[in-house]
Amino acid sequence: MIGVRIALALLLTTTIAAAEPAAVIDQIDRLVRAQFYAPAVLGQRGWDAAVREARAALAATPAKRTEILSRLVARLATSHTEYIAPDNPRFAQIISIFDGFLGTAKDRCPDPAKLPALPIEVPEIGVWWTRLDERWFVGGVLDDTPAKAAGLVLGDEVVTANGRRFQPVAAFAAGAPVTLAIRRTRGGPLRTITVAPKRVRPQAAFRAAITASARIIERGAARVAYVRVWSWAGAEMQDALEDAISDLNAKQPTAFVIDLRDGWGGASPDYLRIFDARIPVIESVGRDGQRYRVDHHIHVPAAVLINRGSRSGKEVVAYGVKKHHLATLIGERTGAAVVAGGVYCLDDGAILYLASSAVTIDGEVLEGKGVEPDVAVPFELRYAAGADQQLDAALAALGAR
Repeated sequence: MIGVRIALALLLTTTIAAAEPAAVIDQIDRLVRAQFYAPAVLGQRGWDAAVREARAALAATPAKRTEILSRLVARLATSHTEYIAPDNPRFAQIISIFDGFLGTAKDRCPDPAKLPALPIEVPEIGVWWTRLDERWFVGGVLDDTPAKAAGLVLGDEVVTANGRRFQPVAAFAAGAPVTLAIRRTRGGPLRTITVAPKRVRPQAAFRAAITASARIIERGAARVAYVRVWSWAGAEMQDALEDAISDLNAKQPTAFVIDLRDGWGGASPDYLRIFDARIPVIESVGRDGQRYRVDHHIHVPAAVLINRGSRSGKEVVAYGVKKHHLATLIGERTGAAVVAGGVYCLDDGAILYLASSAVTIDGEVLEGKGVEPDVAVPFELRYAAGADQQLDAALAALGAR
């Protein structure tokens, strides 16, 4: 990226103030009118009125600019369409996904100095953060991360960081150990956990988490292989998944679970090849007798976990799995977020994620519809205390086979 390296902590306090609020609204308005994939939707959603309301709201309460700009873009009610400010944990992640593109596309990012240096690197602890009821919850813990080592679990509410109200980007921006006050049960007492963030490139961290998640889960006589895909954006993610499947196959599992809940999409339809057991297995034997087996495919009964956070390319894969009976879909309906999106740099240092084209799968529209599971298992994230009913249901179903 062109320009000096900007620390994220500094970015949060300087770039947001660098652009006049009205100018950013004008920029968003121009981009939406020029690039949004469905011009007819603008009238249906009352875009003109939404822009006027946003201008008035910003003039009255400029301190709420992020909330107002987020609400403005959300008025389009379309997936892959979002105002993402630097204090949003998705900010560094989406830049990491599109970093090669942002560094060269002058029409999308005319002033890249307003963004952190690419490839972006930020202090994190390895949590998929979920905002519910104006509170921050642990929506998932990546394996082999500081959060996992510190003992954070699925469903924890994080209330404060070093005694201050918790915000997942600001809390770790300094890169120093942080004491978190968490609530594990509804109405329960606060407990403290100290965690030391480490600097990561988000896409690299997601790729490492695929490898780290791979394991065999024993359920009676069943040996269930499990691997979780946090981001499927990029061929390197598919490579990591196939390598994990090959390693797990060497342990002779009786079943497989592929976990596609939450995270980022980006998958290509041909990633369904992991379920094609017809592909021959290659095994080589060296002069020294050392055997090397390449087996990137699933040969045993399988389940795929999905939920409302399974979006975009993950839904395409889920659709193919269900249509061709490649595995059992377990969990909740997918996110119904299947259009193509592009990213644009805004003058206030934020990112505008904008739907750029409609998408059909075998002629079917999944946007606004999603993919229903074969086995519905509702899940309440708040205060789950680490329990995972959807995974348990998959293990029970596969163990019974």
